[in-house]
Amino acid sequence: MQVILSILPGFLFLLFICGRLSASADKQPNILLLTADDLGWDSLGCMGNQLEGLSPNLDRLASEGLLIKHAYIATPICGPSRQALYTGRFPQSTGMLGHGAQPPNWWKSDNTNTDTQSITSLLLESGYLTSMIGKHGSDWCRFSIPPHGRNEQTGMGRDPEKYLQFSRDFFTRAKKEGKPFFLSANTHDPHRYWARHSDETSGWIKNMMGDGKWKPFANGKPYPDPKTRFDPKDCPVPAPYPNEAKIKANLTSYYGSVNRMDQVVGGILDALKESGLANDTVVIFLSDHGMAWDLSKWSLYPSGVRTPLIIRWPNQIKTGRIDEHSLVSVVDIAPTIAELCGLPRMKTSDGKSFSSLLTGQHANWKRQSAFSCFNYMNNDPKMDESVRSYSSDLAKQFEQYRPSRALNEKNFCYVWNGWSNGTATLPKTMLGEFHGMLDDLAKNQSDSEYGDYLKTKNFIECRVPEELYDLAKDPACRENLSSELHYQKTLQSFRQGMKKVLRKTQDHELENYLSFLNNQ
Repeated sequence: MQVILSILPGFLFLLFICGRLSASADKQPNILLLTADDLGWDSLGCMGNQLEGLSPNLDRLASEGLLIKHAYIATPICGPSRQALYTGRFPQSTGMLGHGAQPPNWWKSDNTNTDTQSITSLLLESGYLTSMIGKHGSDWCRFSIPPHGRNEQTGMGRDPEKYLQFSRDFFTRAKKEGKPFFLSANTHDPHRYWARHSDETSGWIKNMMGDGKWKPFANGKPYPDPKTRFDPKDCPVPAPYPNEAKIKANLTSYYGSVNRMDQVVGGILDALKESGLANDTVVIFLSDHGMAWDLSKWSLYPSGVRTPLIIRWPNQIKTGRIDEHSLVSVVDIAPTIAELCGLPRMKTSDGKSFSSLLTGQHANWKRQSAFSCFNYMNNDPKMDESVRSYSSDLAKQFEQYRPSRALNEKNFCYVWNGWSNGTATLPKTMLGEFHGMLDDLAKNQSDSEYGDYLKTKNFIECRVPEELYDLAKDPACRENLSSELHYQKTLQSFRQGMKKVLRKTQDHELENYLSFLNNQ
């Protein structure tokens, strides 16, 4: 009898928690999925950025729900990252490895993705009204209303008014039809070129807009400039970069684009509130990967693959919650949405539902690390035709192919660069603006604590085969500890973890990784 009484409180609490998330079992929640494009994890006020006035709408959203501080995307390149979000599968599982011809012929020769599911299509099939504005998904992503993604429809993904009006119309239709809804709203900010940047030229805009009809704003662009103009001296410099005046001057443009992205989000949230549907809507916000500079975008360090993750669900998630301990992967989001909406479990997903975190049940969430990968930027159709099957020396045949794999934990980052051999380099198309600054900055270096700028430039180009960083001591990932005796136990643990993930996902780079380990 005493045993029964001792477990009764815990049992009743569990029933209470389950009841909270299923209180509206007969009424499926709406889902509003918001994404930013190329937003660094530390570029919001709620994530610790001290730039005043940077992200008031997203900061407010975080205060109204749950902020998960350690979330990670699957790959630091736009298209494949979004595929992982919608399908709950890593790139090697779907063949969506980069841009261009997808999946590549060499992947299709040994794999198939016919069993891949998309949360967008599953919700459509279960009776949801579904649509998307901004960047689109893939053939797996089907919608009730065709995606609203052309540049003239969204002002190149940068016009807050166009997002506001589309959202209003969509929410009105959902109410009229009496259906739960799923809306994926994706801004193009702060993707380059940033607001008021010297490269934001009329020629670039004309090329992006093509033959579409559009009316320019007073600034001559198909979108407004941000309402803010930040002072360079006030702009925080992200950890991977030196504290230089030229760096800060460029960051004013970046942070301006972040602020305009926040304006887009604010308009969508206002439309949701006006509709009267906010209390029945789960709002989720994240970025597709880090900012568009070397050592962030296209890189597997936290600066490239970590993202803010904000979730608001009135009357279900307590307000003002901050989770600094749990670790979530982007492949966990689609399974979570499926569970919240009462759908069957996504059988092919590489992730798991983290619904337990929404009610603070951290003990039920077991993820200890997040896997991310990089394969290539672009797969040109002609190149795709010439490479019909995968081989271990693909990086030598295909300049764009630069396979890297990573495991990130809260305190450590482990990276394996399968292409790095001391002579191979990244292609020029993957060398960004920061890399291009380093020669000039090195002539008159003012940040003496950063280290040799030219060594950084060489590192960006060539990398090293294996990297390990202690993030508590080195958040910028500048001191590689993979050869340090003190960290060998940690290194071996990551190696075992990497083998497990590559085997489980049938990663095409598994044998190359095992060969690398055998030669150590």
